[in-house]
Amino acid sequence: MMIKEFRNKDQTFYNVTVEQLLEMGFSKAEVDTALQVEQAADIAFNRRLAYRTDSDPLYMEWQYDQTEAKEKAWRAKVAEIKARYPLPGE
Repeated sequence: MMIKEFRNKDQTFYNVTVEQLLEMGFSKAEVDTALQVEQAADIAFNRRLAYRTDSDPLYMEWQYDQTEAKEKAWRAKVAEIKARYPLPGE
């Protein structure tokens, strides 16, 4: 897996793989932490994008129509997005 940004005390590496970092002498714990941070950021980004493109239009329809069916459709889409992109620890 590619890590977009890996920061160490006085160095920053961009677009490096886990294997490359291990070969450079970084500990598995450091690399695992960076990987977890990267994955959490990716999940958060994908969730925001999905909310914007998938659920926000349904929310606006619900606000306009104020019907129970529109609210259910919006809430179902939000639940689907959360299931598709679960946050760490959920």
